[in-house]
Amino acid sequence: MNFFVQAPPDDPWNRKVRNWQARHHLDPAAQGDSLVTESPIARKYGEFTRDLRRKVVTETVHWVQTQSRLHYRPDGTEDHWATLGEVVETGGDDCDGLDLLTFVLLRQLGFEKGELYRAILVEAGTQQHHMVTLWFDEKGSEDPFVLDPTGVVTAELVRLSEVPDWEPIELFDETAHYRVEVSPAPVSVAGR
Repeated sequence: MNFFVQAPPDDPWNRKVRNWQARHHLDPAAQGDSLVTESPIARKYGEFTRDLRRKVVTETVHWVQTQSRLHYRPDGTEDHWATLGEVVETGGDDCDGLDLLTFVLLRQLGFEKGELYRAILVEAGTQQHHMVTLWFDEKGSEDPFVLDPTGVVTAELVRLSEVPDWEPIELFDETAHYRVEVSPAPVSVAGR
């Protein structure tokens, strides 16, 4: 069978297919935005989607940490940030290369820009640096999940607030680079 023959203009299904395609492109729910209704199926769909995405992330982190135990290779005197191709070709890397196993895989599985960022963390006491992926699972979240390729910061899927000894100093992805700054605490006004 040839599954991909272009439908001719007089195909009897053209009108229905094109109508659906046009509405689908404008549908916020199909684009991953929150569902606007609170019907029972909308709630169930949202819960199932969140649970499935968390399961995919958890399984990815577990697999990458297993591979890291087998393929961790320190850089030596010069800190080289490998590409995924270099990690695969050389058979391993340190945290900044192994982190790509998580970051790139989740991108390939459909996790979008604005959700995943590579991050440089620093440990308060030792000033040790470590590379992880941060997953901002909810829009506007200020407490992303830490996806640690080697388990140095955490062996589990936890929120950044759950590893208080580690602080992000830089975030970046394929196109953007951000410095992380501590926001000033809100000022409390007496009598309010």
